[in-house]
Amino acid sequence: MNKTILLAVDGERHVRAATGLTGELAGGTGDRVIVLHVHEFAVGRFGRLQVDCPEGEGERLVEEIVSGLKDAGITAAAEIREARTGHIARTILEAAAEHDARMVVLGSGGRTDMPHIPFGSVSHRLLHWARMPVLIVPEQPAAEEASPQRTAEAVTA
Repeated sequence: MNKTILLAVDGERHVRAATGLTGELAGGTGDRVIVLHVHEFAVGRFGRLQVDCPEGEGERLVEEIVSGLKDAGITAAAEIREARTGHIARTILEAAAEHDARMVVLGSGGRTDMPHIPFGSVSHRLLHWARMPVLIVPEQPAAEEASPQRTAEAVTA
């Protein structure tokens, strides 16, 4: 069996808990971690616009997480992909399939399903479409949070 975990990150607000848990899993099993951020683009009459985060922010976050995991002794690599608006979940699953990942991990900052009922969320789509385990890690209270690098380092302490 392939020993790869795909950690999908979307923004700093709910990646800390997912990064920490991924570090614990990979540290215990020797799995390699692919840290993936998908840039979301909308195309309209004003051209192609990145709508997911400020330019360079996704790359900075992924590199910070990869660095923290590597400092903790975990084999990790960064990957950035692009998707049209509404196609992030499909892009994550394509990456997971290409890397033959045994699991997809992502953080969740949502407290309720209500805002997502008309359109769905990335996590809901992953749960319904994935043919591998999907682990959704809830956001931790502010007192328990640490930077992604410190969280990964704490895994091996």
